[in-house]
Amino acid sequence: MSADITEMILDDHDWFRRQFLRLADLREQPEEAAKVWDALAVQLEIHASAEEQHFYPSMARRADDEDASATEDAVGDHDEIREGTDKARNAEVGSQEWWDAIDETDQANNHHMAEEERDDLAPFRKVTSLAFRQELGAKFEQFKVEHAEGCGLSFEEKDAEQYVQAVTS
Repeated sequence: MSADITEMILDDHDWFRRQFLRLADLREQPEEAAKVWDALAVQLEIHASAEEQHFYPSMARRADDEDASATEDAVGDHDEIREGTDKARNAEVGSQEWWDAIDETDQANNHHMAEEERDDLAPFRKVTSLAFRQELGAKFEQFKVEHAEGCGLSFEEKDAEQYVQAVTS
């Protein structure tokens, strides 16, 4: 039996928090921090893309997501996270610019996770069946397997408004 997509998302969030804590402990060890960051940055994109493929289309169609505004906001949050990872990718490892980009990504990610956990996941659980969430969970997991290490993902920002129009039409 597949896991519930909301539980899978929460598990990813816990992992992200732990990785950012590890990075905070590695400020004086940029080579080790780079290893943690590289893996984290890829997983952030895989997670965001998997949500955009399998969670948000269903959420955007929920009766309690009027005008799909919560979905549009979440995709916009993903773009802020992508901006931070892009800045870090273009900065010298260990530089102040690199750490600032990581901190920016952490802040954007924390904001997104808190909002998603409070405003999206809990209400989604109330209006969907466990069987449906497990069906989405299987698709979410398959997406993550197919795109391991970021394979086939663009890592580019999405236009949140266009995304919502595409998934709700």
